[in-house]
Amino acid sequence: MSEESQIKSQEEIKGIPLSSVRNPYIMNFCKVLVDKKGEKLEEPELKKLLEKMYKLYENLLGQNMVKALPEELRKEYLNLCNDLEQLSYEKIEEYFDRSVTNYEQIMKNTMREFAELYMTNRVFDSQKTGDDASNDAASSRQE
Repeated sequence: MSEESQIKSQEEIKGIPLSSVRNPYIMNFCKVLVDKKGEKLEEPELKKLLEKMYKLYENLLGQNMVKALPEELRKEYLNLCNDLEQLSYEKIEEYFDRSVTNYEQIMKNTMREFAELYMTNRVFDSQKTGDDASNDAASSRQE
């Protein structure tokens, strides 16, 4: 890909809210978990459940990526996160690209962890708010 087309692609991406960008592999992973657990939901509830699952997976992956940073860089990064105006995709990329070389393994481990959490939760209520669902997942994780 030429440098000019890369710049154009990056400019196009900047105009798209991140909340609407979904990794199709992660969405498929969530669908498989729902099927495996035997959830029987109508389309609107299923869509809502998958969206919440995706956000929870994203959150868990973010936590695991931060944990993978070397201690000194982790402190520096977390300090930087206190002032979100200083934070940019370029700065985030600097921290993780140079320091987390095993990101594929972290993603795989996070998928396993997420699947275990989802399958062991007795009820994953698609009607709960994102915070309620996050708290349920966090409490299951601590047990």
